[in-house]
Amino acid sequence: MTDPRRAVHVDVGGTRASNPLRRLPPMTLRRRIVGSVAALSALGLLGAGGAALVVERHRIEQRVERLLAQEVAEFRELAVTGVDPSTGRPFATADRLLEISMQRNVPDDNEVHLGFLPDVTLVPADGLGSLDTDGAFRELVTRHTQPTFGEVDVEGQGRVTYAALPVTKAGQVSHYVAVYFTDRELGELADTIRSYALAALVAWAGLVFAAWVLAGRILHPVRELQDTASSISASDLSRRIDVTGGDELAALGRTFNGMLDRLQEVLGSQRRMLDDAGHELRTPITVIRGHLEVMDAEDVDDVEAVRALALDELDRMSGLVEDLIVLAKTRLPEFLATEPIDVGNLVRRTLDKAQALGNRTWEVDAAPSVVAVVDPRRITQALLQLAANAVTATRVGDVVAIGCAPTPNGVQIWVRDSGPGVPPEDRQHIFDRWHRGDDHVDGEGGTGLGLAIVRAIATAHGGTAWVTAAGPSGGARFVIELPEGDLATEEDDDAGEDRTGDDRGAETAEAVPHEGPRGREEPAYVSLESLLDEQSQASTR
Repeated sequence: MTDPRRAVHVDVGGTRASNPLRRLPPMTLRRRIVGSVAALSALGLLGAGGAALVVERHRIEQRVERLLAQEVAEFRELAVTGVDPSTGRPFATADRLLEISMQRNVPDDNEVHLGFLPDVTLVPADGLGSLDTDGAFRELVTRHTQPTFGEVDVEGQGRVTYAALPVTKAGQVSHYVAVYFTDRELGELADTIRSYALAALVAWAGLVFAAWVLAGRILHPVRELQDTASSISASDLSRRIDVTGGDELAALGRTFNGMLDRLQEVLGSQRRMLDDAGHELRTPITVIRGHLEVMDAEDVDDVEAVRALALDELDRMSGLVEDLIVLAKTRLPEFLATEPIDVGNLVRRTLDKAQALGNRTWEVDAAPSVVAVVDPRRITQALLQLAANAVTATRVGDVVAIGCAPTPNGVQIWVRDSGPGVPPEDRQHIFDRWHRGDDHVDGEGGTGLGLAIVRAIATAHGGTAWVTAAGPSGGARFVIELPEGDLATEEDDDAGEDRTGDDRGAETAEAVPHEGPRGREEPAYVSLESLLDEQSQASTR
């Protein structure tokens, strides 16, 4: 037996029945806008028409009652103060009173006056309808003994409103009746409402069409934004949106174009960096592979030489990777941890650390107490990198100096050396990635990323970096200028020492050069504590 709870329903065509709502076109923003406009305008037109109908019906009903009351009042005045034109005396009989009243009063449209005598009915010559011959209506109105207003449905006439006034003359009771055909009056209003409905329908259709066109024009930048976003790929970020005007959509387009500009810049920079990094890493890998392939495993000296060469190349690769990581982090918000720092004190402490880089004549050009809001760890890293470059460009005993000074726009920090200097044609590109100068005394350069890191650190602080000649006799002066911020110069250096004494511990893991396995100086990325330990052990030995 088949469990009915587990029965599978299959349609005749062999496909599962689909929800009909899923076949409906998607509710796009344009459809939602036009649908909202259509619904609101339809509600507005219907509300206006309905309100007009209710108000106009009430007005017609009040007008009918007012006119009937006016007819009764005029008849009463004629009965009390009027005279018979033929006798010049008050009316003696009801029929004469009713006859003169009908002659003098001209009824409005959809109105008729009737006079019901005991044995006859008086009607105007142009009276409407056939109420004078309707026995039921005659019986209804002639039974009243007091002035009365009322409504009644009459076959063939619809709803009528009447006012009946009894008249007693010569011992006989007659009735003056003013009648309004209410449904006929409201029928004219219905014709007006139908005309309004037709006009409103045409106006509504025109409004919906205009809203559809206008929504399409308004949302055109959004569609262009969608098309542009759909056409963008990692290999092509060149498309942009044509922006005109100054409204919110134009601002959105400009923001989107700016985002594309930034993405194109970042992705292009990453692509170039990856290409260059692949090229730079390929060289040490090839060197290591080549030496390993020809190495004589039985020859201890050959093994040791290849091992030293492999470690040397791995150090270069490690430095390159560390430099790339630093450059990648420079655009992140958490790259800097700024705080108020005495820059003069920072310069003196950095000089103490830099003396381990090489046997040079280390000097302080100037170190006034200048308090600036910077990241001391990153500024120290940049100064040590410049100092390491100065060491590679100078010889034993040459001068390498570090200094700082306040400027009208902020503060300048520099590293000066007495080496050969930087040619003017190289100064514009020396801070570019992978740029290597030819001023190294040992003939070998670093990774080509050191000065790029220096400039990235300066840029992260909102500043700049550049190089000039150190003086008429040559040399180079690398300058980092930080913008004006919370700066203050003080004459008392001890105050600066007190404020920044706790900063010493924050600078114990900087990128500094050390001697490689072959005895030459080149950038490698080790902690400052490790370097100082090596120097201490060498002194002990």
